[in-house]
Amino acid sequence: MMTVYLILLAALVGWKGWKAWRRGRRQWLRDMTDYRGLWEYLLANGTPERQARRIFLRRAWQRAYRPLLRQWRLWLVVAVIGVVVAVLLR
Repeated sequence: MMTVYLILLAALVGWKGWKAWRRGRRQWLRDMTDYRGLWEYLLANGTPERQARRIFLRRAWQRAYRPLLRQWRLWLVVAVIGVVVAVLLR
């Protein structure tokens, strides 16, 4: 029973992580097309490519993982209750 619960929990975490990654990637691509001028401006003024990319990555990261972290508070409570019930039933 505990193994099935852990497998379902791992599948849920993987699925949510994949959806967050897709959301972040979509935001990254949208920002790179919408703010192409900002990208070129930063590079033309001597900003290293890594530092210019960081601005867009931070925005994509926030867009992807903030909702996920808010949802995981609920899933953490559900997981803890499931583990406690499983331990008590043993």
